[in-house]
Amino acid sequence: MMAEGRLIVIGCDNTVNLSSILKSMEETMDPFNNVISATRVSDLAGIAKSLDPHLIILCFKNNRTALNEIHSLVRKPEIPILCLIEKHDSHTLTWNKNAIVFTHPIEHIDNKEFLRMAISSILLLGTSSLERSSESTFAGTIRDNHTNNRNLSRYVLELDKKVEVLAKVKNRISELYPRVDDPTRAELTAIVNSIKASANDANLWDDFKLYFQQTNPRFLRALAQKHPMLTSIDLKYCCYLKMNMTNDDIRSLLGINQESVRTHKYRLKKKMSLPKEQNLITYLRAVD
Repeated sequence: MMAEGRLIVIGCDNTVNLSSILKSMEETMDPFNNVISATRVSDLAGIAKSLDPHLIILCFKNNRTALNEIHSLVRKPEIPILCLIEKHDSHTLTWNKNAIVFTHPIEHIDNKEFLRMAISSILLLGTSSLERSSESTFAGTIRDNHTNNRNLSRYVLELDKKVEVLAKVKNRISELYPRVDDPTRAELTAIVNSIKASANDANLWDDFKLYFQQTNPRFLRALAQKHPMLTSIDLKYCCYLKMNMTNDDIRSLLGINQESVRTHKYRLKKKMSLPKEQNLITYLRAVD
């Protein structure tokens, strides 16, 4: 459950889309959260500048312009932003390197549970940043890092759970194929294809990596520089180990069995040329 009293600001210049977002949030979100909407970028930027919201949701025809204007005015660049985008915008959308920006397919805007999960996960992760700003002691920093890693773990597992649920729905639909007529079968096929696209959304890893780097800003770069032969799967695995995730969690996330988890650890040590007695997790914790 999200924290009480969260302020969410929505900017959208399409009344139909704005209505869908507000309706979805009204039906699924914590009633203690406060929501403010704006239809113009200038109004949204003004609200964000004066109120410092916990989350900004963008759904403009030109989200890129909105992002630039917001980051030129808002005092806190660490405020997370969720952009609802068309598929063709996914490779052209750019933002300030200090910004925390997530993307979400606009075609899922009417899927209340899908949107709720995205918003909930971002707010959950944002909690750690607020707590960290109020702590200045070394002990406080350690606690914050632990909280960040735990929240990151929960975020990834929530995404993994979504993929698992979608897979079950897809399989159930496939079982119905022999029992329906051709027009219905065609509609079911379209639904299955949509589920496949959602489950394989490359933005999931990109979003996770973005927030992981807010907590561990130098880890991936330092690791890649020390061990340039590591693959993207290897880097994911190392992130999970850095977060103190269990073998069961990693097995679920990577879709492999327990033996494969152990084998992957062995291969990682070999790729990194670590001595046999060197503990892989201890080594990764020291990388910064």
